[in-house]
Amino acid sequence: MIRKLSVLILMFLFFKESKIFGYNENDIVLYPVVKSAERSILFSTKTNGVSVFTEKFRDISYANFAHNRPASIEVKVEEKILNWDISPKKNIKMARMVGNSVQFNLEKPGFHVLTINNKHRYFLLADKKEKGISATPKAKIIDIKSYGVDSTGNKVETKLIQRALDETARDKKILVFSSGIYRTGTLKISSNANIYLAPGAVIKGSDDRNDYPADGNKKESDHVNDKANFTDNGEWMTFSRLILIGEAENVRIWGSGIIDGNGRVVRAQGKPANLIRIRNSRNVTIEGIMLRDPASWNTHILKSENITIRNVKILNDREVANTDGFDPDASQNVKIDNCFAYCGDDSIAIKNTNNSDLIQDCDNIVIKNSVFITKKSALKVGTETKGNTMKNILFKNNTILEGDRGMVLYCYDGAGFRNIKFLGNSFEKGYKSKNLKILHFEILSRNGQGSIKDILIKNSRVSSSFSTISEISGLNNEHTVSGVRFKNFRLDGKMCSTPQDIGLKANQFVKNLKITK
Repeated sequence: MIRKLSVLILMFLFFKESKIFGYNENDIVLYPVVKSAERSILFSTKTNGVSVFTEKFRDISYANFAHNRPASIEVKVEEKILNWDISPKKNIKMARMVGNSVQFNLEKPGFHVLTINNKHRYFLLADKKEKGISATPKAKIIDIKSYGVDSTGNKVETKLIQRALDETARDKKILVFSSGIYRTGTLKISSNANIYLAPGAVIKGSDDRNDYPADGNKKESDHVNDKANFTDNGEWMTFSRLILIGEAENVRIWGSGIIDGNGRVVRAQGKPANLIRIRNSRNVTIEGIMLRDPASWNTHILKSENITIRNVKILNDREVANTDGFDPDASQNVKIDNCFAYCGDDSIAIKNTNNSDLIQDCDNIVIKNSVFITKKSALKVGTETKGNTMKNILFKNNTILEGDRGMVLYCYDGAGFRNIKFLGNSFEKGYKSKNLKILHFEILSRNGQGSIKDILIKNSRVSSSFSTISEISGLNNEHTVSGVRFKNFRLDGKMCSTPQDIGLKANQFVKNLKITK
């Protein structure tokens, strides 16, 4: 009786607060359910009392919708809840377990992960309401279906979709992918393209590896048909992708739809196609959409400038190899802001690979306000570092829910790392592996000898679950790591003032290491 009364009181307080915040089901935008979507059998979701479709994707479940005002969330679990946790906790209020559900108030849009019984993951992907194209004159809008493109996903429509892309870009109109499934091989996006993916729209990769031709018939790494010559080095691994923004400028892709690389099927045929490659381009914006299931790196930004990726959700298949999240490569003026990435490989890897003989210094790259989960490195510069300098790189206010390494600088192919800042990042849980460490800075001599200088690590919040000793290693007296500064570094909430507090060792080629409050 007492237990029932306690539950009733909690429910009363929950809904009382909901009324105070002024919740209304009309504040929620529900996205159309894609016909091929698999409903989760473990989780179900209600938002402001309204059911939201909860999809199963590989080893996780997720709900994706949009809102602007505070919302009440109820996640029901079809398993006895022994323990649970939700993170990040920012903007989460009154989180509680009621029976076999977890309830909480969500103050604003954002990305959160609910973990049940230490093994089941549920992603709450709450977008900010977008304006869409409702205010755009109809004369400026072309629906892809007007080209006779099949929207059931039953036909590969590469030629028709490519024609639509080319013509609307030429005429400076907006090409709209309305709700439906559009099956395709590689598509090339040209200058002045404006592509809107409406809620419920999915651009889906073909099942056939031959629909992803490599640039100039270059030989790619193929772990199925040519195992002996396989490499995951970015210079030679892949020359194919589903979406190519190549030699283009003034491109925008936005909306609430999905680009799905069909990666598990494609990679099983030995084809390491990226989901998106932005190559030798400038003034490109990708906003709001979901980028799902690549066959290798998800988003590769190669020798490009003025690139903005905002409010994007990445869901990779963690069992497919080389599934990085974002890879800025030989690029400048790149901003990745308020994104979510679930990866089997590095969440962020800033590189200089010399892929396709495209190389320039990396400069002014910002990764901020994002949530990352990975089995590998979370915030990384390297491993390929074939340019002259990689400088002015900022990782700010990111939350790493899981990773085997937190902050990583791998200077293996030469290049000078300069002015790299890790500010206000939080590292919650280490993914168990032999590399389980919060920090690893290292210079090696693979294709050149570089250096690392002027690194600031400030206001970091770190869990002791990163249990392996962190390392900073220079190469020799001429190729050193110098000027690494820790300020307000907290391990399990405790301020660190010595390398021993951090669990850090440095070799004799590390100069001017400072740790302050």
